[in-house]
Amino acid sequence: MSKLDANLLKKYHRDIFFNYSEYPTKDNWNYNFKSDDYKKSLLDWLPRNTSEPIMLYVHTPFCEQLCYFCFCSKEITSEYKKAEDYLYNYLFKEIDMLFSFLKENNITLNVKEIYFGGGSPTFYKEKEFKALIDKLKTCYNFDNVIDFTVEIDPRRVDESKLLFYHECGVNRLSFGVQDFDLEVQKRINRIQDEKLFDSLLTTKVRDKFKVINFDLLIGLPGQTSTSMSKTLDKVIKIKPTQIQPMLLHYDPFKRKYMINMLKDGPLPDFYDRQEMYGVVKEKLMNDGGYKKAGFESYALPDDPLIKAMSNEKALYNSLGTQTGDVTNFIALGTSGGGCLGDDYYFQNYYEQNKYRECIRQGHLPTFRGTKLNSDDKIRRNILQFLKTYYYLNIANIEKKFQINFKKYFEIEFALLKKLENDGLVVCSNEKIQITDIGIHFTPQIINVFDKYNRIETYDDQKDIIARQIPRTSV
Repeated sequence: MSKLDANLLKKYHRDIFFNYSEYPTKDNWNYNFKSDDYKKSLLDWLPRNTSEPIMLYVHTPFCEQLCYFCFCSKEITSEYKKAEDYLYNYLFKEIDMLFSFLKENNITLNVKEIYFGGGSPTFYKEKEFKALIDKLKTCYNFDNVIDFTVEIDPRRVDESKLLFYHECGVNRLSFGVQDFDLEVQKRINRIQDEKLFDSLLTTKVRDKFKVINFDLLIGLPGQTSTSMSKTLDKVIKIKPTQIQPMLLHYDPFKRKYMINMLKDGPLPDFYDRQEMYGVVKEKLMNDGGYKKAGFESYALPDDPLIKAMSNEKALYNSLGTQTGDVTNFIALGTSGGGCLGDDYYFQNYYEQNKYRECIRQGHLPTFRGTKLNSDDKIRRNILQFLKTYYYLNIANIEKKFQINFKKYFEIEFALLKKLENDGLVVCSNEKIQITDIGIHFTPQIINVFDKYNRIETYDDQKDIIARQIPRTSV
């Protein structure tokens, strides 16, 4: 990096607490938004949008081993009975409550995508995995499902289990890889050799799954540009169709065990992380033949995500950059979060005891939610588009929302001018363009449009932290 880049990194080195997979961000949702409010939102939105495709997200909150980097909602256990109890006595009852309510109101979900996340869905044995599939098949037309994704812990599956998933209708796999450097793996308590994938991604498996995604993390303890380059060489050799190199979210206030990553030294700093992002881009695009697909995503040229990017249909959300074919989520299980159009967000309880208590009382386990106002909708569109495409056509926003953009965002344009003076953005009457240098600072740039959590000073950061901690359900 040049001296100019280093100076910019120092100037704009401030933590952004949000990845803007949703807006408003969760800390600004209504914590009094519970089961009845969720039902009202379903009754308000679904009958008006009967043909809109839905993704059904199902959460499994169990893992066999703790990874120190993990920010997911999970329980570490080797007791399989806990998973059986959760599935048969609670998740199935939540499914029954939700779909009984929809049936009573003559609502049929147009489910086009399914996503099993965790925790780790691979925790389930074949019997319970199949039972969950069979349960869902009684709720909607399973034949209409186009994409079915399962998050995979590669240490807990073999070729036969992956082929079993395909027999159940799964056609997309998302592997938690994170890093292939042994020393890094030791420090995050997740050891998995890249040779493991020789026995997993066989010709049979690759023939069955049209999309194979690898999740990588940037900012893990012990990572360097050199070690990252070696990891990427191994990833390129394995050749997944999609790669999502995401920035580590380090928050020991909410996940105390994360402090274990500092046992043998500090995490890579802001400068190091941005340098590693440069290595990722160079290796994947120049050596691997991948194309950039929005923020923190890459894909092979013939992958559906690249087609969606070229048509400006792709969208950045809580699952990374997606094709945008389905943007409405209905969630099941602990911590599951959903959204309906530009109108509603909602999320289930993180804690299993609160989740289970709701189910026992006959309530859907909604922890928080929000109904977006007109300003939220405008800003949501801007934030998501900028994070996906790094530019914004002002006329499109003006036409869609019937506003005078520069007048409406007078304050934001003044803040963008400061960023423009540093070469991070280029603004005109027609367009906002994030520059090649500015891409390193995308979260800081789009934070300008965050009305609730705009960070300009250290005091702003303190205020945001103070708002988050008392209401957190994790």
